[in-house]
Amino acid sequence: MARKDGKDRGIVEKPTGSGKWWVRLSVNGRERWYRADNKTQARALYGRLKAEIREETYFPDKFKKSKDITLRMAMTRHLAGSTNRSLVTEKTFGKFWISLWGNRLIRDITVEDCRQAQAQLKAKGEWQPTTINRYFAFLRRVLMLAMKDGQIVRNPVSSVKFFPESNRVRFFSDDELRSLHGLIDSEDWRIVGFAIETGLRRSEQFGLKWEHVCFESRTLTIPMSKSGLTRHIPLSGEALRILRSMDTLDSPYVFSGIRKPLQPMDSRAFLRRVYEPAMRKAGIMSACWHTLRHTTASRLTMAGVPLPTIKDILGHRDIQTTLKYAHLSPSHIQNAIEKGSVSHLFSGTGSKTGSKEKREEVKTA
Repeated sequence: MARKDGKDRGIVEKPTGSGKWWVRLSVNGRERWYRADNKTQARALYGRLKAEIREETYFPDKFKKSKDITLRMAMTRHLAGSTNRSLVTEKTFGKFWISLWGNRLIRDITVEDCRQAQAQLKAKGEWQPTTINRYFAFLRRVLMLAMKDGQIVRNPVSSVKFFPESNRVRFFSDDELRSLHGLIDSEDWRIVGFAIETGLRRSEQFGLKWEHVCFESRTLTIPMSKSGLTRHIPLSGEALRILRSMDTLDSPYVFSGIRKPLQPMDSRAFLRRVYEPAMRKAGIMSACWHTLRHTTASRLTMAGVPLPTIKDILGHRDIQTTLKYAHLSPSHIQNAIEKGSVSHLFSGTGSKTGSKEKREEVKTA
């Protein structure tokens, strides 16, 4: 978004300090103001309206009818006004749909078109059902915005049944971790090992700066996590050892780029160069980088760490997200149920004799 003097152009808090935000636009020599609930909403509205002006679909007079738009135009408008932290992922989704139906009018996209596309993606076998669901969820959001703006009467994706998703959490077993450790050299393993020790998300780890690490308090800070809140993560002894072994090269980033040390390491390049080849050699299937985060949570759960504590470490916004780790291991469940057993209250000869003597006293009485 264009900025002027350090401020967002077209975004105004009026009166200053009131918390009331407005979007100011100048169209054909006429100034128009739009009210927003907060600054984030104002930014999104400003981006969307500017995109409509560029596409010549912006008509402030209600009696004027907007012209039909293509899916490409709808995608562009949505991305221009998006304040989502996962904007890079959304652009990937948008690029796919533009390549598939970019030049089609959105009013011509039918439910049957969506169902056929869904079936074809599944038949190819290149994407998991969960991934296909994410792509269609994005398309649904884009078309929902178009429907709210009166561009279409009905959202065709709303009538498409998404694929069922397994609730099973994939995490690495001890044997799989040993295999990976044996296939990845020690320098590269520091990156993988740190992910397991901390449970950081990929973007959090590869964007981590030294200024966010405190060796004295044994913590690292994520200033802006996915939940939008600052998060403090305790560091294990192994995590501290990894940090102290890193060669900073005067870089602000803990995991700096190989060729450009003043920039963060390219996480995708690391996956292609080290992580994914090692998994293939080890014969590990259905796993990704996020599996390391699941591994952290599962190991903490099986070690008896309370779920609310795991929630804070991983930075989950809702405890319901953490609850999916509650029943990961059959052996862990068995150990838990044994701890709650009352059998130890009645075990041993002494307790049986005591119970018999007590019964005899009752009979005599």
